[in-house]
Amino acid sequence: MALYHFVGIGGSGMSALAQLLAAMGNQVTGSDRNLDLGVHLPIFDLLSSQGIHLFPQNSSGIKPKTTMLVISTAIEENVPDFIKARKLHIPVCKRAALLAHLFNERYGIAVAGTSGKSTITGMIGHILSQAGQDPVIVNGGMMKNFPLNNRPNNVYVGSSNVIVIESDESDGSIINYRPALSIINSISKDHKNIPELLSLFKAFADQTKEKVIVNADCPHVCSLDLNPSRTVTFSLEKDSHVKARVLQLNPFDSAFEFQGRQFTLRVPGLYNIYNALAAIAVAIQKEIALEDIQEALATFEGISRRFELVGKVLETCVINDFAHNPEKITASLKTSSLLNCRRILVFQPHGFAPTRFLKKELIDSLICGMAKDDVLFIPEIYYVGGTTKQGISSQDLVKAIRAGGRDARYGKNKEAILSPLIKEIHPGDTVHVMGGRDDTLSSFCQTILQLLQKKN
Repeated sequence: MALYHFVGIGGSGMSALAQLLAAMGNQVTGSDRNLDLGVHLPIFDLLSSQGIHLFPQNSSGIKPKTTMLVISTAIEENVPDFIKARKLHIPVCKRAALLAHLFNERYGIAVAGTSGKSTITGMIGHILSQAGQDPVIVNGGMMKNFPLNNRPNNVYVGSSNVIVIESDESDGSIINYRPALSIINSISKDHKNIPELLSLFKAFADQTKEKVIVNADCPHVCSLDLNPSRTVTFSLEKDSHVKARVLQLNPFDSAFEFQGRQFTLRVPGLYNIYNALAAIAVAIQKEIALEDIQEALATFEGISRRFELVGKVLETCVINDFAHNPEKITASLKTSSLLNCRRILVFQPHGFAPTRFLKKELIDSLICGMAKDDVLFIPEIYYVGGTTKQGISSQDLVKAIRAGGRDARYGKNKEAILSPLIKEIHPGDTVHVMGGRDDTLSSFCQTILQLLQKKN
């Protein structure tokens, strides 16, 4: 039995892989910077309930019998766990490489694209599960259809040889995977420039053994020059293998028609119809009957923090959303605009490097997505430590958004914006919170809800 120690185990990809290895009979431990900071994340309870022991990031979790140290690209070499592992000559492996090793041994379905990955992965996993194919699912988002201890989870360990994963392009590791079926949902500037992304996705597609399933409505995806005989397309606009007509777009659900059948979704937005079409294309390749696909999608409950209705006080909704890049922000704001009300928005940028890289696109997506009477609060950039260059502040975004004619306000942290945010809310407004990586945004939304209840 191997002993794996995960550094940064609270991360979405790390926690999922840690649980998978534990379910396979390995001993797993982990450390996380949030434990050092006294921040307790819900994922820690899920990990502990499976016998995964957690430690601060002070090297106390590294033992002489540790078989392998698992790190993500966010882990720096000056972390005490890393230093001690090197002194003990413990092999170090990146998360993506270890996941690729496990993935490539199975019948793999890899979901890629700069947006929609978590939802498509969850949809495919749910359809396959409902059809009796019992896959392994490794996701970056918390899946409501696969709970553990009554909480959504980001992994499901099925009994079959089929594995469905969310494959990440941000660190270039996507080229490690050799899928039987691959999905490329969208390509937009995020982490890397378009030419570099195109090169990565082309290599990923070329390494696919059977079929590459692509969004024919995304211009960058269409420019990949894929082999037509190995390509399956989905679309709302063009002739394709899986083409649908949108019937309804509602604030919290949606519906469309495909091959004479009406498909209903418990998740909203045009983007989720695209996500569903990608999942349908995969299910058809797996020879699942259209009726079974239809029934499964109707019971898909979604992914946590994906346009999630936290609660409602009188006529005021509080929405929690993972939107953090320009494409996701645009899609999320379009969806909340369906509520036809004034919005009190919160956007917390994550990471100094991503905010610098996407500064113009973030500003443009927020200006274009806001109505004139909306109010936007932007707390300071989410930062969990490390030696990354800063050189940018949320104040820079606020200044530019104000210059663009929208009401944007800065706060040094989430706590600093709470009081003015609550005062700004009028009956019938919607509170729409956006941001990635920071799991405490969920508790922040709960706090808003509680303060609204007291206010009313």
